[in-house]
Amino acid sequence: MKIAFLSTHLTGTGHLVRTLALARAGISRDHEVLVINGGRALAHLDQTGPRIEQLPPLTVSADLDYKTLRRPDGAVADEAYLKARIAQMVGVLQAFRPDILVTETYPLGRRNLATEYQAALAATPAIRVSSVRDIPEPKPKRLAETEAVLADYTALLVHGDADVIPLSVSWPFEGLDRKIHATGYVAESDLATPIPGGVLVSVGGGIHGRRLLPIAAEAARLSSQPWRILVGGADAASTELPGAENLTVEPVRPDYRALLAGAEVSISLCGYNTALDLAACETPAILVPMAEKGEQEQTIRARHFSRFEGVVRMDLETLTPEALADQVHRMAGQRRPKIPLATNGAARSIEILEEL
Repeated sequence: MKIAFLSTHLTGTGHLVRTLALARAGISRDHEVLVINGGRALAHLDQTGPRIEQLPPLTVSADLDYKTLRRPDGAVADEAYLKARIAQMVGVLQAFRPDILVTETYPLGRRNLATEYQAALAATPAIRVSSVRDIPEPKPKRLAETEAVLADYTALLVHGDADVIPLSVSWPFEGLDRKIHATGYVAESDLATPIPGGVLVSVGGGIHGRRLLPIAAEAARLSSQPWRILVGGADAASTELPGAENLTVEPVRPDYRALLAGAEVSISLCGYNTALDLAACETPAILVPMAEKGEQEQTIRARHFSRFEGVVRMDLETLTPEALADQVHRMAGQRRPKIPLATNGAARSIEILEEL
């Protein structure tokens, strides 16, 4: 079977991480796999296995203006740039001739890229499948419109655990039950050998969570533990943070999961992959969900995950360095039970595609 995945991450890295995991699961079952990446190339991710076709990348500004698509250099992506993306994508799909085309996020999201997703769908007679995380960003006004697009799809893969967070929490579809498949979470392998450390602060590899960093740096000055802050990608925020003798600030690291497993306390956003990494370890966790521009996904996830022992949610709008330092002091030195989640989502997704 030939499977093509079309994914464009505009801010964080989670969409591409999940897509690559699905692609590797397909290869492990002897399928021919193509990943078309419309977001930035991310050198720190494990990209072994699948063939990856890199389109002229898109991103958005740090203030999350999704209406204005940009090139990696910050310039606005003009019509010629967008047409070049579509032409390359269509050519690749027509040459590959997939049996199944998986559109990651679309049509539940990426409506600003609807033109190119529709071009991809028109370029091949392949079976149409949508692939979304556990909590696609709620868009109540687009529910009927999205249902209409999904009418031409064979399946909707929801990469979550319905016993923890059902899709209906964010997208209460009606009449699509036969198309919706909860696959379980798409998780990486077990955590690496722990690297012992103090307090670990991470905002992922994207552009989210910048407002948390100075608060965490100030909290470190009030704490007796060693603190490590990982800033996303090539972000320059590290040069703007107040220093402290017990504080280390560095770019995001490929051994993040080993650092997490050995940390005394984790402070992080609550994106999809971060939540999975936390679920797999015993490190006490403080979740500070990203809620800029009214986004609800991480807040919903943090609300559900904070029901588990040793996991605390703190909202950025009311967070102070003093409160953060105090919460770290109360949690340091403890361990917590791992969070029970269905995490066989990659393998199960490929099984579903085979059944289709």
